[in-house]
Amino acid sequence: MRKGFLCSILVGVFVILCSMNAYAVTMYIGDVDGFGYGGAVGYNGAYGGPADINGNGLLDSGDALPDLNGDSILATGRGDDFDHRSAQEMGDTDGSQWTDVSLSTSYNGRPGLAKNASFTFYFTIDPNDPYYGQDHFLNLVYGDYDVKPMRAVVEGEDVDLLGNQDAGYDGYIWRAYVQVEWEDMLDGVVTIDIVAPREPYVAFDYALLDTKAIPVVPEPTAILLLGSGLLGLAVIGRKYKK
Repeated sequence: MRKGFLCSILVGVFVILCSMNAYAVTMYIGDVDGFGYGGAVGYNGAYGGPADINGNGLLDSGDALPDLNGDSILATGRGDDFDHRSAQEMGDTDGSQWTDVSLSTSYNGRPGLAKNASFTFYFTIDPNDPYYGQDHFLNLVYGDYDVKPMRAVVEGEDVDLLGNQDAGYDGYIWRAYVQVEWEDMLDGVVTIDIVAPREPYVAFDYALLDTKAIPVVPEPTAILLLGSGLLGLAVIGRKYKK
């Protein structure tokens, strides 16, 4: 009897913990698929080495978008346009249509340029949620920003974005995050607007609203810079907070 009672308690605790995890506002716009390239096996970045710089099998922060034509430049009009969206993503109106595609002036099938991109999270507020009242984080993963200015506006707050100049070569993938106060979530909507009046080529992998920020990836090992025998260290994304 004692053993059965103990098992019942353990099962109850497990159910409660699972329920608590399920209640958290964790929502993706787009999917975590490395801009549709996955691990980009066989692809190189504009710097001359593997696009998957950190070698974790998925293009993400700290890696590089593939240089499709191998000319060491990632840009509009240079054969680097891509569209890896599913039919569902193309038809979504929450912002998924802006992910996994080059937002490029030379891509005729584009949904638009980065200056028109926005991502909107819709969710239900539940006063019984264990995370009710807790601030969240808005995360954004993007690559090849190089024409300033470009920034994200989250619930009216500007979030500066790092770009290729900060990394030292074209196509670098960054991630940024900002803390979203609970008061800004009470209407069940969180919106990201991209301000990029002159950016002709950039890509987004996904946006994530969660109770935590995307973990910082380990700093990549030294990489060989194209056209020289010098080794440089790839730069990791910075944190953006209020």
